[in-house]
Amino acid sequence: MSIRVDVFDDFHLHGASAPEWNQRYVQLSPGTMRSKLTEATTGRAHLFRKWMSQRVVQQGHLPAGQFCFALLNGRATGTSRMQGHELSEDRLFLLRGGEEFTIQRADGMELLAFTCQVEDFLRLLDERPWPQEARALLSRQWVQVPAGALQRLREEFFGMLGRPLTGQPASRAVGGESQMPTGIFEALRALFEQAGGERVTLSNASAGFIVTECHRLVAASGDTPPDIEALCRRLRTSRRSLQNGFRQVADTTPVHYLRGLRLNLVRTRLMSTRSAQLSVSQAASDQGFGHLSHFSERYKALFGELPSQTARAPEERRT
Repeated sequence: MSIRVDVFDDFHLHGASAPEWNQRYVQLSPGTMRSKLTEATTGRAHLFRKWMSQRVVQQGHLPAGQFCFALLNGRATGTSRMQGHELSEDRLFLLRGGEEFTIQRADGMELLAFTCQVEDFLRLLDERPWPQEARALLSRQWVQVPAGALQRLREEFFGMLGRPLTGQPASRAVGGESQMPTGIFEALRALFEQAGGERVTLSNASAGFIVTECHRLVAASGDTPPDIEALCRRLRTSRRSLQNGFRQVADTTPVHYLRGLRLNLVRTRLMSTRSAQLSVSQAASDQGFGHLSHFSERYKALFGELPSQTARAPEERRT
């Protein structure tokens, strides 16, 4: 068992800590970003405990051949969502290898996520079969369960992190080299035996689609970002539906969200290039910011520093 703790002052560095997940972060609430990541590893099973101080959009994909089980830990300021669905205290979310994911993280939200190899998990299912109804729920995006069942899973997670909530020892691992913690496997079994599947409403699906498509279109637009009217025409939806979709999923307005996305894209480019390669004015222009003074004000309001103060990639050393 190994445990690693990382503390970051910038979420761009946070994403770089796990490159195989191809994670991208967009900060939406103003202020200096703080984050903490605790990771416990046993064999091929990993547990992540991730906290972020600001409202952030987190995107990425789960590496192939893995299962991921994720749940909220504690309360945050505002509503968090995963795959467009509310992250509430009575829901467990599931991801399968290769799936793209989007998490709308509220200020101060902390997430617990457990990943394991699919073949290891299925081997245990053969050795310790679940009821057919419980096993069928593994194909869902999320399941709803009694709070007590999720609390038992949290206790197993914290035991793996070396901090049992109830004073009980961490569960032993089974499965040979896979070392799948048996306590976590049995807690998942008990949870899925009590669970109900998700109820996807047309409203939830539509709102999630609107935000996802607007994000994709603006991120790919370069120096000519579409305005709200253009997005409505492209998505064949009304301005009111667009506004409601962003309020429901991201708890903000389309203008604020999409401007924040473009500011984050500028910040990412600044941090990955040297000053001699790319000027601040060019980076801003490349994302459609025509007025440098207005851009600088909004950049500072969001990130707590002027773009000229953002750390750049180190200069190459001459030999």
